[in-house]
Amino acid sequence: MLKTKNHSLTTALKQQGFTLLEMVLSTGLAALMMVAITASLLQFNKHKLLAQTVVQMQSQSQLAVAQVLRDWRSLCGVGVTSGTTQAMSLMRQYQGRCVQYHYAYNAAGHSLTRRKSGGRNSGFLAQVESMDLYYGVDSNKDCYIDQWRRSYQMSDLVVLHQVRVSLRLRVPTSKQLRTGIASLWVWHEDDDVVLDPVNFIWRLINVCA
Repeated sequence: MLKTKNHSLTTALKQQGFTLLEMVLSTGLAALMMVAITASLLQFNKHKLLAQTVVQMQSQSQLAVAQVLRDWRSLCGVGVTSGTTQAMSLMRQYQGRCVQYHYAYNAAGHSLTRRKSGGRNSGFLAQVESMDLYYGVDSNKDCYIDQWRRSYQMSDLVVLHQVRVSLRLRVPTSKQLRTGIASLWVWHEDDDVVLDPVNFIWRLINVCA
């Protein structure tokens, strides 16, 4: 009886144009194709995320530099009055008046803050992991930088020419990129963000005029 049933099933499959072996091979091939398609989609998605992150890094760094330089260019009075590696005070124009502003790195908020004299701190630049400022000064009044200092205090003994700014910006992205070529980036230990170094120099104008 069993032999008759198997014979009937085989006969039916043959009549439909398929043998049992052909059906098994077709199913296996379809499964392999699905695996390949899924892998291709995952790879495409990873490349898309990588491209988006690179574009975001470039735009974020350009905007950060532009925002800082734009805010510091309106110096007035004595200009920069003091500074450390993570903070700086300067005099700048505000509604036709020369007002003191204080800029500082806020580690808890991952940002740079700005405070007008007599006012409150406000967010100035977001997504900042760290900041270091170095001050290029002329100590012998020959109009050339002869020292780079980690702090600065306005005095008659030195003239400030440049401020070297080193930022590390936080660029949010997917943890999927922690493997592959993106693993060469500097990643935050706890957060899914890439730490993008941004370095530039702010040159004070009319220093030796």
